[in-house]
Amino acid sequence: MQTDVGSPIETVTASFIYAVRYGYSDTVIHNDNQLRIFPREGEGQSVTGTELWSIPPGRGVDYKDRFGNRVRRLRIIEPHSTFIVAAGGRVCLSTEPPAYDDLLISDLQELPETYEYTAVSPLVDPESVAELAFDMAGSDGHLLVAVNSVVQWVYQNIVYKRGTTSVATTADQVLVAGEGVCQDKTHLALGMMRGLKVPCRYASGLITGQTGETHSWVEFFHPVHGWLGADPTRGRVLPPARDYVKLGVGRDYTDVSPVTGSFLSKGEAEDIAAIADVSLDDNQPTLGDALELLERAYVVQNETGNPVSPMERPERDR
Repeated sequence: MQTDVGSPIETVTASFIYAVRYGYSDTVIHNDNQLRIFPREGEGQSVTGTELWSIPPGRGVDYKDRFGNRVRRLRIIEPHSTFIVAAGGRVCLSTEPPAYDDLLISDLQELPETYEYTAVSPLVDPESVAELAFDMAGSDGHLLVAVNSVVQWVYQNIVYKRGTTSVATTADQVLVAGEGVCQDKTHLALGMMRGLKVPCRYASGLITGQTGETHSWVEFFHPVHGWLGADPTRGRVLPPARDYVKLGVGRDYTDVSPVTGSFLSKGEAEDIAAIADVSLDDNQPTLGDALELLERAYVVQNETGNPVSPMERPERDR
C-alpha cells in the first residue's frame, strides 16, 4: 500500500529535557564544547521551541554540521569546578507511520547521496559482519525484508547488558561479545545492513514517555520516502515518529555524540551525570526543571585517577 498523501498528518506535542553535569577535582579555567542536543527539524518532527542553558554561562555560536545536525560551540572562560549544560523545549511528532511499498535493494545502488552510508565508518566495517548479514537476510533481496531480518536477529541474539562495552566498541566487537547497549546493537545492525548494500545511518535521540538516557536506532534509506526508522534494541521496524525525539544523525556514534570537547585544568573530571526526559505534554521546560531532573541522574565516578576524555563520557546512547 502506498502512503495516503491526501490524509492529514496527526501529531502529538512532547516536551523534552536533556541535562549533563561534570565535576572536576580542580578549577577549570577554560572549557570548550560542541553540543548536539537540539532536536532536528523534519522527518516526522517539528520543533516549536528549544532553549539551552549552561552554568557557568559561556559564549556560543550555532552552526550545522555536514549531516544537518544543529551544533552549539560553547566556550566558557569563567573559572569553575562544576559545569552543567542542559537543553529543553517542545516538538510536534507524527503519531502513526504510513505504509510503504517494498523494493529491491539493487534499486538503491546508484544514489550518490547515500554512498557514504554503505561504506566503512570509524566504528562500523560492513565487511567484518557481511557473512552473517548474508546468512540472515541475503537470499531475498528486498529492502524491508532485509531490514526486518537484521533488526530481529540483533534484537534476539545480542543481550542488552551495561558495562561490557564502551563508546569505542566496534560493530564486529559487539558481534563477538554478544552483548551491549543500544549504541552497540545499532552499530552491529548498521554493519549488517551496509554489508547487504542497504544505505543506513546512525540516529541518536530520546525515547518519548521515558526518563533515563539517550537512545540510538538505525535509519535506512528508501528512494521514495527518504530515511525510515528501525530499532534493533526494541525489535521494531518503521516505528511512528512519536516514539522518539531525534537529536542527531551520522555514520555512527562518532558523528553524533551529544557533548564533545576539552577543558584546561590542573585537575581532572571526577564525576559525570547525564539524564533525559520526554513527556507527552505541551509544557515548556525551564532551567529549574533541568536542575531538578539532574538530581535523579546516575553519577559516574572516575575511579582510575585518569582524566575522563570526551569519548569516555557517560552520555553515550543506551
